[in-house]
Amino acid sequence: MSQLYVPTLDDPSRNPFHVEVDGFLFGMGTLGRCASVQQAFSRSREQIGRDGIDNYMIQIFRKGRCHARMSGGDVILDTGDVCIFDNTEPLDTVNENFDLMALAVPREQLAPLLHDADGLHYRRVRGETPLARLFCKHVLDVYRMAPSIRIEDGPNVFSALVHFLAAVINSGRDLTREQQALLRQGVLQEVRRHIDANLESENLSVDDIASRFGISRTRLYRHFEPYGGVAAFVRQRRLAAAHQKLTDPRVLPLNNNAIAASVGFQSESAFIRAFRRRYGMTPGDARRQSRTAAIPAASSASTGHSWSEWFAGV
Repeated sequence: MSQLYVPTLDDPSRNPFHVEVDGFLFGMGTLGRCASVQQAFSRSREQIGRDGIDNYMIQIFRKGRCHARMSGGDVILDTGDVCIFDNTEPLDTVNENFDLMALAVPREQLAPLLHDADGLHYRRVRGETPLARLFCKHVLDVYRMAPSIRIEDGPNVFSALVHFLAAVINSGRDLTREQQALLRQGVLQEVRRHIDANLESENLSVDDIASRFGISRTRLYRHFEPYGGVAAFVRQRRLAAAHQKLTDPRVLPLNNNAIAASVGFQSESAFIRAFRRRYGMTPGDARRQSRTAAIPAASSASTGHSWSEWFAGV
């Protein structure tokens, strides 16, 4: 780390040093993870002059916090915040025991996309804001996928990250078409995950979802217009989950009323009507068909796997 910052341990005997660090190069930028014990980091004007590094360091603390020491008092950068450090400016910070994601972005890639490219040092975007939440999850997804990303695809992956980051820093204003498309994709992905994880909940109305993700009803509907709207998409996901419960031989048989309740339908009759419109059969028909289809498969299969497991492995 001393190539960029000067690290200092407060009391190595009380808090023995250990560190986990790895990183990936995506064209001209890097993405990595660092976990270690409490320590201070500094970057002086002399070091800035010597190394000539001109980039931004974006950090997301998964655990711990950062105390950025300034003349007017510390700025606390909390877990989940998107923290921006300008490496052309002096730095004086103390990290509590931490686990963070770090994104090093050349100024030439990020600055043209920002409203205030030179006023970002020690800037933070609160982690509870919808854009910050989406960005943090996207960074983690890219990090997990990084070992399998091809070298030639790295610059495009990083460019998408940088545009997403610019949208977060600019607070969603005056976005380019590329940034709008990326945000739309991110919002869709996150809303869909939320819906699938809460199918039994009554809080999946347009108002509830729009409030949770900090977007307007109009924009939310526009995102889901290809599916017939938010309510239609929720209903499709509920029916798909019900169909899976009815036809999966590994799931204990449930009556229609129990399945309806488990995927958020208020009555058995409403569930059966919606299921028939969607699949052209009743839930009972779907259950019987799956049992009939399973008989020859069970007698001839030697692996003991279900049809869906076999198909997925082909």
